[in-house]
Amino acid sequence: MTRLPIVLHPPTLSAVELRAAELDGELFAVGVGWIHADLPPTADTRAVSLRPELPARAILSDRTAAWVWGWTTRRVGVAICIDTRARISSPNRRSHRAREVVIDGDELRHLGGVLITSPERTIVDLARHDEAEDVIVLIAAGIRHHGLTAERVGHIADRRPNSAGRRRAADRIAAAFALIGSAVADAVDVVDRVDAAHSVQHPVEMRGVAHLEDETTESEAVA
Repeated sequence: MTRLPIVLHPPTLSAVELRAAELDGELFAVGVGWIHADLPPTADTRAVSLRPELPARAILSDRTAAWVWGWTTRRVGVAICIDTRARISSPNRRSHRAREVVIDGDELRHLGGVLITSPERTIVDLARHDEAEDVIVLIAAGIRHHGLTAERVGHIADRRPNSAGRRRAADRIAAAFALIGSAVADAVDVVDRVDAAHSVQHPVEMRGVAHLEDETTESEAVA
């Protein structure tokens, strides 16, 4: 019996069959694909789900990379970049609005055969190029998600000192670390006020940054 892949796309099953299985609760949509309902989405499955949208040698980047890494649940389109040394046709590059970049091997990851910018490089790219109002919160979410230090992020940010937007990137990254520091201070303040004999604390998400919440019952693990 042929084993189906974890992430399904047409023509493995037809679009009609996939949507019918989704309506029946057997599958749910991830990116431009579907996965089995009893499997939690992971960075690998999110990356593979976008494979049909990608031209050869494309690198998932910016907010798409943040979505794949799990920093945000919102995905708008598919953002990619192309290594300047890669050979890709001009029509493909234009149709996907791909940015040409200088990128080193340690700034890339392979997830399910799909290339993606590393967490550190994704943070630096967002800090340099993203114009959305919530970009600092998104950067902070990435830093927290991967337990990154200022040294690790700075190592990538400082690698190309003549890059456009370097000063703005440094300011945004510093603001993100400051936001995390404020959240930690708030959490400590909450813990100081908790009656340990009657309450427990567990992390909750507020604007993408973890805080602590009082609770009078047994705490439960949050995935």
